[in-house]
Amino acid sequence: MREDPPKFRCRPAAPRIDSASPAGAPLERSGALATGCWIEGENIEILTFTGGPFVQNTLLVVCEDGRTGLLVDPGAATPEALAEARARDLDIAALLVTHAHLDHIDGLKEAKAETGAPIYLHPLDRPLYDNIANQALAFGVPCVEPPPPDIDLVPGTNIVFGGSEFEVLFAPGHAPGHVIFVSTLHPVALVGDVIFRGSIGRTDLPNGNYGVLMESIRSQVLTLPPETRLYPGHGPETTVALERDTNPFVLQLHGGRWV
Repeated sequence: MREDPPKFRCRPAAPRIDSASPAGAPLERSGALATGCWIEGENIEILTFTGGPFVQNTLLVVCEDGRTGLLVDPGAATPEALAEARARDLDIAALLVTHAHLDHIDGLKEAKAETGAPIYLHPLDRPLYDNIANQALAFGVPCVEPPPPDIDLVPGTNIVFGGSEFEVLFAPGHAPGHVIFVSTLHPVALVGDVIFRGSIGRTDLPNGNYGVLMESIRSQVLTLPPETRLYPGHGPETTVALERDTNPFVLQLHGGRWV
C-alpha cells in the first residue's frame, strides 16, 4: 500500500472565459482541445478532448493494458478522440454515458459506427436520451440522433475493461439518471456534470433538483479520498480536496466546509 498519494502529470488546461452552458459550467473555447493526465508509476491515462458550442469534455481512457480504450460522454470532440484512439491502435471497448444531455451524447452515432462498442446508460436517463431533438431545439443547436443504448448502468456494480475497473455510483440532481465512474485502482473519478472546478451542474433544466444534486456531491464525491482527481464534463480537472476547501457551492452550506 502506498504511503504517499500518487503524483499526476498533466498537460495544462486552457484558461476559461465566462459564458453559459447547459451544464452550468464556464466555457473555454469552441474548437477542439486535448489535455491529459496520467498517474506516475501506473498504466492508466485519461485524455480530455474539448469542443462544440457547449465546450464539453469527451474523455478517452487508456486502460491498464495499454491496448483498450473507453470513450466517456462522446460529444462534439468525438472525432478528435477517435483519431487519438486510432493513432494509439486502441480497441474501444465501451461508450460510457454519465448522463443524457445532448452535449454528452451527440457524438455517439459516430463513435458507435466506427468502434461498434456498446453504449452504457442509466435507464432513468433514457427519456432524455430519446428526446435529444427537443433538447437541441431548446438550445437552438443542431444534433445527431444517437443509436439506442445497449447496456443499462447499474449503480453499485463495477465495470472492468482492459485491466481497469470502475465502480458505478448514482449521482442524480443535474439529470435524473446521472452516474459517475470511480476507479477502484487509482484516485480518479469521472464525474460528468455533477461538480466542476469552483462550480456545480445546473439544476434549472427539466428534472433537475438542487437539493438532490447537493446530496449527490456530499455522499458520492466529498466522501472520496481528498487526493482523488475529478474529471468533469466541462472545464479543467480538479480534486476532491480543492472542491471541499474552495468550491463556493460547497462552502456556503453551514457557513463553512461541508462534510
